[in-house]
Amino acid sequence: CRGAPVHSPFSAAPNTNSMLISPFVTFQGINSLSFGNKSWIGTALACDSKAAAQRGHVCRAVQQSSKSKVSVVPLDLESAKEPPLNTYKPKGPYTATIVSVERAVGPNAPGETCHVVIDHGGNVPYWEGQSYGIIPPGENPKKPGNPQNVRLYSIASTRYGDSFDGKTASLCVRRAVYYDPETGKEDPLKNGVCSNFLCNSKPGDKIQMTGWLLSFRW
Repeated sequence: CRGAPVHSPFSAAPNTNSMLISPFVTFQGINSLSFGNKSWIGTALACDSKAAAQRGHVCRAVQQSSKSKVSVVPLDLESAKEPPLNTYKPKGPYTATIVSVERAVGPNAPGETCHVVIDHGGNVPYWEGQSYGIIPPGENPKKPGNPQNVRLYSIASTRYGDSFDGKTASLCVRRAVYYDPETGKEDPLKNGVCSNFLCNSKPGDKIQMTGWLLSFRW
């Protein structure tokens, strides 16, 4: 099977370097194989026996030559010796963009937790274990005329983000909902301001963020 002609009803002419194993699989030369529009390059396409060769089988593992779908990790994110701190503060927050918000628990789970992906464009680098500050929209009810206080959320993703490009950060946010103990009904006025803001966000929405701070502790 090492490039020799295969005597099979599916094989091509014996003097060619390409053999048709099936209408979609082609064995080309010694170390290449194609299946439809995909190709493989392997170090061992040899069959284990002459009988297998006569049946037109290609044996052993092959390595797919298609390009990896995982982005190349930016190595400069590993070069920093100190964690980034206070890159953006409450008085000068960074405006980021919501990439996606997806429910992370099943339909019968108590409460709702959302996976929130935020695009910071690589402008607010962080290390694993640091927290992320979110300033929800609206006025501070205790300080009229001032913005809402910063809410801290532990970062769920590594410094590379879900896209492995160092430009996103992910949060796992539990929606805070208050139920009146007497009526058993939800009281929207007492629901968590920031958690509901994040869980209700849509792709493309802008958010105000601060950070980064040291490891978040409950």
